[in-house]
Formats: sequence, structure tokens, C-alpha cells
Amino acid sequence: MKFACTILLFLISGSILHAQTQSDYSIRELKNGSFTTDKTYIYALPFQKGKKVYLVQAYDSKFSHKGENALDFKVKEGTTICAAREGTVIAVRSDSDKGGLKPEHLSDGNFISIQHSDGSVAHYWHLKKDGVVVKVADKVVKGQVIGYSGNTGYSAFPHLHFEVVQNGNQVPTRFSTKKGIKYLRPSKKYLVP
Repeated sequence: MKFACTILLFLISGSILHAQTQSDYSIRELKNGSFTTDKTYIYALPFQKGKKVYLVQAYDSKFSHKGENALDFKVKEGTTICAAREGTVIAVRSDSDKGGLKPEHLSDGNFISIQHSDGSVAHYWHLKKDGVVVKVADKVVKGQVIGYSGNTGYSAFPHLHFEVVQNGNQVPTRFSTKKGIKYLRPSKKYLVP
């Protein structure tokens, strides 16, 4: 009996049983569905219902997302952008009409930042000039129209750059898609349910 109690205490102490969290998995493992006990928030794709979007870059993609947990959705300029999660608008910019792949355009992007109830912040980048329809302090609900896509800032073509930051770090996010809940993969199309 003493031996069984000792083994049980050893297991409970966490030496063998370790409650795995999202950070225990690589981006590849997350995208392949290896994290089966995932309890992270499920985001809505940031577009209107029925919209099909193409994901150009995902987490740690080679072009401009190396080491980043951000997503680039290729969409036409003026595509309606919706809140992926409820929260409070904490920052916006919509006065820029500049964009391109030169370093001087890094600070030219129009954007919306929305803080969520857990303290995380979603950033929506490269919106068109005058393409922001919310203002700082607005409360938004998941799926609400917040702006329109563009090609401002450090950008080669019209798209939406989406990322979520928690405690100063970009975090991978799961989305509800027509085919279920997924960590998105690049070079794939996704349909907003």
C-alpha cells in the first residue's frame, strides 16, 4: 500500500502527468491537430458569413512571418472586415493612403486594435484609407463590421493581416470554419460559416 501511495504522489506531483498547454506544441503540431485538449478561445474568421478567403501566410511562414504568429488573408480592397471576437476598441488609424514594400511604409498601415476580456488584443492591419468604421472605446461583438481591407503600410497587395497578442507575445489562434475548428494553414481557402 505504501508503494502504491508513493507512485500516486509521484504522478500527481507532475513529474509524469503534465497538463499540456498550447505552448507545449509546435506550430506544425497545432495545425495538424495534435493538441487534442485545446481549450483556447475559438475566433470567428474576420469576414462576413459565407465569404471564402485565401490564406497567403500563416504562423511562421517564410516570406514575412518568420518567427511570427500572424495570418495574412488575401482579399480585394474594400472587403468587409468583422470582429473575430468581442471586445473594446483601444486604437485605430485610417488616414493613410501609403503602402509598399519599402521600410518607410512600416508605420503607414491603417489598423484596428481590439482588447478582449482576457487582456489579449487582436490587431487588424492594412485597412484602406478611411476604412475604419469603429472608434476608440467602442464595444464590439463577434461578427460586427469594423472596417474594410486595403493595401496600406508594409504591404505588397491588398490583404488583411490578423494577429492576437497576449502578455506581449503573438499567440496562435483557432478559428471556426465551415469544416470545423482549426488552426489555419497557408495556401488554403476557408469559408466563413
